[in-house]
Amino acid sequence: MRGKPDTVRGSMQGTYVLTAKGKLLGRRNSANPDTILAMLNDALAKWRELPADERAAPTKQLRSTHRWEDSYPEGGLILERFARDIGKDPQQPQQKPVNRDAVWFELGEAEGWLPEFEVGKRMAVTERIVDRMARVVFVDNVRGQTLPFARVELHGCKMHSEVVAVRDNLVDIQITGNTSASAKGPWLNGDNYWKPKREWPRTMQTSIFGHATYDRGTRRFTKFELVATGTRTGRTAFNGRSKEEPQSTHGIGFLLRLAKPSYRVAPTFVNMYGAKWVVPPPK
Repeated sequence: MRGKPDTVRGSMQGTYVLTAKGKLLGRRNSANPDTILAMLNDALAKWRELPADERAAPTKQLRSTHRWEDSYPEGGLILERFARDIGKDPQQPQQKPVNRDAVWFELGEAEGWLPEFEVGKRMAVTERIVDRMARVVFVDNVRGQTLPFARVELHGCKMHSEVVAVRDNLVDIQITGNTSASAKGPWLNGDNYWKPKREWPRTMQTSIFGHATYDRGTRRFTKFELVATGTRTGRTAFNGRSKEEPQSTHGIGFLLRLAKPSYRVAPTFVNMYGAKWVVPPPK
């Protein structure tokens, strides 16, 4: 997990230092500030030893041919998502670590949270939203990388929203529901770069409660906060659960909230959304 300084082996995560022309000067995967500082100082020393032409910016701008961030759904619902372990007593101090991710819905999908704009109106949240939440949002990546669930591994997932207040253009809704996913082990999500080399049995069950405010005039959510708590079993290759018994049950909690406009990091599993507005890499 510490990474290696060469360009091929070791973890691909971490802090990288490159010249403007793409020459690697150093990298390290560590949360220790002293370790990162030492790597940065070493990289700076290497940079100072380079010829002037290698330190100069390229005449032609370098840019990737594909970035998932380019699919950012302008005008849609953009959420921050946090996951952490939880104990049985809600009064206990919050546990660490906590993992952050993003959740995206384009405008048409986002309106799938909304009943008719009348107090007391209630509806089932659209299947597309429930599917995305259960498959790729409510997953155990608290301590590291994990795997999404397949659609056929979802069981009895339901979410409902109800209008609790209408204030001119503002509509307040309450969200409730539950999800249940169970992967017996074999990979059922198709041939993509998430496909693991072995089977990973795992389960996830959650109970959901949330509230949000929607502005009919701008067609945007002005507030959104949703909490899901539940239990999980099993593990995957890189999610930091290797010391736990495979069938042991543990509490897990998720928080989703409206993201700031500056938060444009693509969701981990955006390539699993199955949405036409998500642009895949060129073949």
